[in-house]
Amino acid sequence: MLSRRGPTGASLHLARTAADGGPDHAVAVLAELRELGLAEEAAELFHAFWTHPAPAVPALLAALERAGQHADCATLLWEWGSAPTPELTSLAACLQQHGRPADVRTLLRQAAGRPTADLVGLVTELPPALATLLLRELATLRPSVELVRLAAALDGRPDLYGQLLAALLADGPRHRTTLAALRGAGLSTAPPGAQRSRWSRR
Repeated sequence: MLSRRGPTGASLHLARTAADGGPDHAVAVLAELRELGLAEEAAELFHAFWTHPAPAVPALLAALERAGQHADCATLLWEWGSAPTPELTSLAACLQQHGRPADVRTLLRQAAGRPTADLVGLVTELPPALATLLLRELATLRPSVELVRLAAALDGRPDLYGQLLAALLADGPRHRTTLAALRGAGLSTAPPGAQRSRWSRR
């Protein structure tokens, strides 16, 4: 009724308020708005989901899955992939705590496209297991020149540098160019844990 005869924006405002309810209720309202052809109102409600704090997102994702809205789950994680580092780190930890490893990986794959400076901050702030997972994703997804920049930025953090190097060495033939570039930049390519010598950076 508001959409047809109400004040401008009233139906959008009402739809958005459904995001403040429980996850299952909010998702049910989203589905009904779409069934009624109220596309703008449905979009307004879905956009409100993006403002949920990290601790609320796992339950929201679970509700979307129960409703069969898997594409909405992917879109929500895609949006979170560009969130500021503290918020993204918080969500990754929350997803891990709620036993949602597939969502953690999806989130980190989205984050893998961030600038090198952001990635350095992200791997530094993530819990160790998640930092390792992100570095593995980066070794798979990022081009050689960017991996060398990332390695150089992590050179002062032996733990993180070692994890990135381990991911590269795990598929040496694929990363031959990157490993050669690391040596050319004076960075170590010795396997993590190997005894260091004066030749370890050659």
